[in-house]
Amino acid sequence: MKEDRFTMAESFIEKQKRLENGFNVTQCLRMFGVSDSGYYAWRARREDRGGKQAARTAERNNIKEKMRQILVARDGVIPGKRTFRTELFRRFGLMVNLKRIAAIMKEMNLVAQRPHKDAYKHRATHNHVCASPGNILNRDFFIGPRKVVLTDITYLYYGKARSVFYLCVFRDAFTRENLGWSVRMDMSTALVCSAYDRMMEAHKDELCSSSVFIHHDQGSQYLSTSFTQILEDDGFIQSVSARGNSQDNAPMESFFGRLKTDILDLVARCRVFSDAKQIVDGYLEAYNTKHYQYDLAALTPAEFYQYATTGIYPLESYFGVPSSVMMAADDLKKVRRSYADGEAAKRREAAAEKRKAERRIDPEGIIRRDQKKLREMIVTWEAAEEQAHTQAEHLQGTLDRAMKALEFVKGLAEEGRKELEEPLAWRKYEELSYVYAMNEMF
Repeated sequence: MKEDRFTMAESFIEKQKRLENGFNVTQCLRMFGVSDSGYYAWRARREDRGGKQAARTAERNNIKEKMRQILVARDGVIPGKRTFRTELFRRFGLMVNLKRIAAIMKEMNLVAQRPHKDAYKHRATHNHVCASPGNILNRDFFIGPRKVVLTDITYLYYGKARSVFYLCVFRDAFTRENLGWSVRMDMSTALVCSAYDRMMEAHKDELCSSSVFIHHDQGSQYLSTSFTQILEDDGFIQSVSARGNSQDNAPMESFFGRLKTDILDLVARCRVFSDAKQIVDGYLEAYNTKHYQYDLAALTPAEFYQYATTGIYPLESYFGVPSSVMMAADDLKKVRRSYADGEAAKRREAAAEKRKAERRIDPEGIIRRDQKKLREMIVTWEAAEEQAHTQAEHLQGTLDRAMKALEFVKGLAEEGRKELEEPLAWRKYEELSYVYAMNEMF
């Protein structure tokens, strides 16, 4: 035991101190296989000079208790170390570094719940590269508040029968605020329109500026004539992801992954749809106003929108930095405007040019590829046609034999027909052997 080695090393050191030419402390410690720092830390813990160790233990226990309260407030969902740090700061005014939180999480056997990998990432697309609708946004999600609205549909389930229902959300990419959503049992255009109407009812004035993008995937609900016309009438710019490419709408996919990690188990326990819907509605409302986020300067999405539009940080301090020493709102606006017109604009243009270069194609190569694919499909269907013709001939022959078998049975005497009530007796008669040709049908 290491404790025994420390004790023996200390006793040996005391004996050496009484000798004129005894070993020094470091030499003694090496003999017992312990380090200097470990030995002195052991002595400090044992002596607890000034009660410092007791104070540190009490402080650590206090942090653990606050972390337990955070878990209760988040319905048992285990966040990561950054979210824990933000929650400790916002709820209790505690400033704890990430390394310490990670160590405490390890002591408490807490492992952050993470979304599962998107099963559709990196899958091959199924549409022709030259026939896809336009991806005008080009993954430039963070232009500014209320400038890019992402939307998508996901499914959840509830009850013993795992009954499926659908959720559509419209979400501000910059502030991460859920602007409008709808929960229904059917995945129809009405689901999307209902979520859109809710967004417009609450945030129409904030979305009335020019150049607001509505970005979504190639779902039939979004590409329907009715929804496309609504966006055009309201002056929005419609942008569409490449089919099968979830990276083009990555923030939305990431949010749905987080949502399912947080509440899918709760929703699955509901017995009726109304209860499941209430949990989803409550989560989305709370996400806007109660979920403090490390990447949003320890603010909720709703608070971050106010900060992004006014430049005024709503808290007295940010992890101990007083708001009074921060940049004034007017100065911040000037810096942001200069940055948006300068470096940021150049970076966006460079990124757009890079993506455009990556999407460039060889027209002749594409056409040759299409010709090859079409020839392969023709061969496949021709083979299928030949196989279908052969199978039809086989079935027709079997049907003819079955018709003759019926005539044979009708011509049997009563005793012979009675015998055929036992299935194994059919093997005696060649006239009834058509049944073996039907084995693959059963």
